[in-house]
Amino acid sequence: MKKILGVIAVSLLPLVPLTAAAHGAAALRFEKSVTIKAPAAKVWALVKDFGNEQAWHAGVESTKTEQKKDENGDEATYRTVKLKNGGTMYEKLRSVDDAGMRLKYEYVLEKSTLQFSNFYPMITVTAKGNETEVTVKGSYTRADSSNIPKPEQNDDAATKALDDFFGQGLDSLKKAAESGK
Repeated sequence: MKKILGVIAVSLLPLVPLTAAAHGAAALRFEKSVTIKAPAAKVWALVKDFGNEQAWHAGVESTKTEQKKDENGDEATYRTVKLKNGGTMYEKLRSVDDAGMRLKYEYVLEKSTLQFSNFYPMITVTAKGNETEVTVKGSYTRADSSNIPKPEQNDDAATKALDDFFGQGLDSLKKAAESGK
């Protein structure tokens, strides 16, 4: 009996990797921070203005907000972000916490051009003495969730898109907040 079970187990072993990979794209984590020499209240005022990202992000051409019903029938704020490189992002505001200086939103892939999905970023502004730390973090998956994604939609492409966008954004936010304007 043990011999038969051993043969069955060994014969099924090649199927294990196939079933483990059959679920598609795994969730990835993203986190990026910058320290800004400006008061947290000033930085927070820039970040929380969901409809005015172009005021501080050098890669954003324009932002347009709209109020509409979400998938649950609740009133929600959405924004369309036109990028200077020709891309578009469509995002839903999830919450603004003035006391905790946290902004949460959701990336809506169906109306966006960047190569990631299921992205729910949170931007946190934290006072650190005379400086302010801004952190963006969230989880995401690549846009192509198949087991063999197109090269332009794989994990590396998704990570690069986020690194590029938020790297430029945090650098721009730093410049805008420290400029004294």
